[in-house]
Amino acid sequence: MKAVAVVGFKGTGKTTVAELLVRGLKARGFRVAALKHAHSGVTLYGDDSSRLFRAGADVSVALSEGEAVEYRRGKLSLWQYISSLRGYDFLVVEGFKSAFPGSRIVVASSVDEARQLTSPLVIAYTGRVAKQAAQADLPAPVIDAETEPERLVDLTVERSIEPLPALNCGFCKYGSCVALAEAIARGEATHRECTVLASRVKLLVDGKPVELNPFVQDVFRNVVLGLVTTLKGVEQNPKKIGLEITL
Repeated sequence: MKAVAVVGFKGTGKTTVAELLVRGLKARGFRVAALKHAHSGVTLYGDDSSRLFRAGADVSVALSEGEAVEYRRGKLSLWQYISSLRGYDFLVVEGFKSAFPGSRIVVASSVDEARQLTSPLVIAYTGRVAKQAAQADLPAPVIDAETEPERLVDLTVERSIEPLPALNCGFCKYGSCVALAEAIARGEATHRECTVLASRVKLLVDGKPVELNPFVQDVFRNVVLGLVTTLKGVEQNPKKIGLEITL
């Protein structure tokens, strides 16, 4: 899965740019997921399922033949959603400018704002700053999303990278997923240096992948291997073990 985060300060038009990317990527046949950082809480629809959610339901689902809307309580982390959405071709994220460990498009109102959000992960700048392109000395292309939407989508397809897990497990030498992602963007590292993505232990819960840091990987591996190799008819040095548990 490739991903790009649309980042910027409040009121710069991030949602408009994210919508443009989703439409453009879908038009090219990609399976696209979207994720928004809702700073002020989630705005509920005025439908019956949201009324049931407001009444106190832990989960409320509106289900039709072609669509489903789910309201769910509980605090889930960025890493959990990145993990659960890896089956899509593209993930378009709005927000998480300090936390998202992957490619970014900056939506800025001015060159000064653009510079404040500059990092090795930025693949393009857009927004009102595009009207000031002649003044801008920025390290990535400045694209007017209003007049050149296809160019922005082209760049997203060409330059977006697979996002790191956002687990910040601390087991790689870079200390955080954003720092490793920046090193990858500079050409100084590769995704193979991510101890989570490089894991040989894969955990699925109800069909959804769960990211594991190296300590937990070793616990799973050693416990399962230790149990399996005590069983009759099992080789002492198996190359691959699969386990499925129905509760």
